[in-house]
Amino acid sequence: MFVLVFFEYISWQYGEGIREFAAAWQNIHWFLWRVFSVPLLVRTFFAPFRRTSESYGRGFDPAAMAETFLINLVTRLVGVIVRSVLLAAVLLFQAVVFAAGSILFIWFLLAPVIIPVSILAGILVILL
Repeated sequence: MFVLVFFEYISWQYGEGIREFAAAWQNIHWFLWRVFSVPLLVRTFFAPFRRTSESYGRGFDPAAMAETFLINLVTRLVGVIVRSVLLAAVLLFQAVVFAAGSILFIWFLLAPVIIPVSILAGILVILL
């Protein structure tokens, strides 16, 4: 009975278990990608911050045009800075999730070996 359960577990661990782990890992990456709206951030990278901009108005007034140009330039620069920070944050989170997932995946693969070895080592420590 125990041998049958053990082999069934090993079969799941290295078959369906790996697929489920990979699917969960992929879902986390997808979630981060969507939560930070990366496609929208990239598409609107140079757009003004919160769509704040001035219109140039009518007529020819060089001072008003220069003022409007500078205000629009500043709002676009603020937009670029905010979107750059958000993109850097999502890249950082993606890297952390990738590193943590890699470590957990290795642990997941080695768990059937590590758990019995740890139990035996604990018994040996108690007895010696």
